[in-house]
Amino acid sequence: MQTSFTQMLKAREPVLLDREDGHWYQTKFDEIYPSINTILSATASEEKKNSLESWKENEPAHKYITEQAQYIGTQSHKMIEDYLQNKLSYDEFDLLPIAHFHNLKPYLENISDVVSIEQRMYSDKLKVAGTSDLIAQYNGELSIIDYKTKRKPQVDEYMYEYYLQTTCYAQMFQEVTGMKINQIVILVSSEKNTRQEFVKPCDEYIEPLNQRIENYYINNSLN
Repeated sequence: MQTSFTQMLKAREPVLLDREDGHWYQTKFDEIYPSINTILSATASEEKKNSLESWKENEPAHKYITEQAQYIGTQSHKMIEDYLQNKLSYDEFDLLPIAHFHNLKPYLENISDVVSIEQRMYSDKLKVAGTSDLIAQYNGELSIIDYKTKRKPQVDEYMYEYYLQTTCYAQMFQEVTGMKINQIVILVSSEKNTRQEFVKPCDEYIEPLNQRIENYYINNSLN
């Protein structure tokens, strides 16, 4: 079954476009959709947007910190992907991503029956696209799984946007395969040597996700 899901997803995979106004994807039918990250960023609360701007204004090294965080996150993702495909070699990775990988490894043992890694998908119904980290069984339940590297431990409310993002991937997956995914999983490693597992039901986030997407298209049709 998982092989047929993999084939369905690959056959319908969109192309990531090189644009400066966020991530956009083009389908094989020439529809162009924004990524779910682009939509969530555009529709974030004013408080969240102001908080980010305030941090940039008060942190002289914000560009360096952001670039380093992206680099560490990319390397950590690559380590996990290589591990899941049984081809991991430590030689090409730096110390901090290796530490994050080992920190998350107990959770990675819960993963089985991988359907796809770094899977590009889209939804014609929602008019949105994106790339999921992992679709696989987690503790025996088909799940959308995402991994994050952070400077500090996270609390549940900080993860809300990630819950919407991964729920969106579950909706895309169902549109392609006809199979409903009920569970989203976010695995977080921090530089404080903490690891966290956030497991949520998708149904809780479908309505707020749809509202954010609707708001995005309403606001952009007015501009």
